[in-house]
Amino acid sequence: MKPDGVNFHPSRGKDPVTGAPTKDILAGVGALVIPSLLPSLNSILQLFMPGIAAAFFNLGSVRRSLLLLSLVYVAASLLFLAAGMAPSSLILAQAVVICGVLLISVWKKVEAPKTVIVMTIAILAMSLVVMGVASGWRFHHVYTKMVSSMTSEYDKAVELYKKNAGAQLPVQLDEIILQVKQTLVTYFPGIVCSFFVFLGLSNTLVFIKMNQARGRAENLAPDFHQWRMPWALVWLFILFGFMALLPTAPWNLAGKNGVLVVSVFYLIQGFSIMQFFFKVMETPAYVRYLVYALIGIQWYGLLLVVLTGLMDNWFDFRRRLEARMSPKGDDQE
Repeated sequence: MKPDGVNFHPSRGKDPVTGAPTKDILAGVGALVIPSLLPSLNSILQLFMPGIAAAFFNLGSVRRSLLLLSLVYVAASLLFLAAGMAPSSLILAQAVVICGVLLISVWKKVEAPKTVIVMTIAILAMSLVVMGVASGWRFHHVYTKMVSSMTSEYDKAVELYKKNAGAQLPVQLDEIILQVKQTLVTYFPGIVCSFFVFLGLSNTLVFIKMNQARGRAENLAPDFHQWRMPWALVWLFILFGFMALLPTAPWNLAGKNGVLVVSVFYLIQGFSIMQFFFKVMETPAYVRYLVYALIGIQWYGLLLVVLTGLMDNWFDFRRRLEARMSPKGDDQE
């Protein structure tokens, strides 16, 4: 008999340390490492592979899960460094952070919306540490290089478009291209952090779905249509809003980027409210997809979703809809 009451039988294909099925361990390791082996597809694979890995590493004991996760990271990183693939170890570190946050959130019974926030902060903190160590803590130097690289790629794309167009572009279009470039530079930190938010969101949802598919009791409640961001986020939104109105940099830039990132969290809450309405109203699937498509095409549709998520803190749209849909006799009782 092993500790934690785990019986190991080699014939059953279980790991002698964790007591988990060997195939689950191998599946978790594979899902964790694959994004590091395919750097060109990393941005896409990181959206769901760490969540899959966390589901397989969810062994019922957070100590065993985190120990196994650490061993996998150390072993794989040593192999990457020996093979001259240092960037792959950084990609793996991000996946490990995501996986670790999910496992700890299940252990601590943290609600899914808070898990997304914590994961975003954890990914951001890890990225800043990596940038600091790699540059000797010269963040401004690294940031300048990143912005320069981004604008360079943007200029190349514009030049390629002009070449393919085969005609002189109107002055108005040149002005729009310049404005887009300036907007990208201004909101570059917010865009990066927003990607971290979506990284946390997608992996959390994948982790939940994987747990459900594998019949696991552990989950990150509530269901997506009941998600609600912490009330404290409202004050952060207000603070960044005031900072954005300041006339001097860097406070106004920090405020604008902060508003962008917090708005992404309320965008998630807005879509949660939409899904709740669709579910209660029993809206057909094709109507839902049409609404989502229209929102994606029109920028003000996304703004309306953000405002819906924000205003839900005061109006509680879901409770109001439930009250309206309930029989009148219930109120009289």
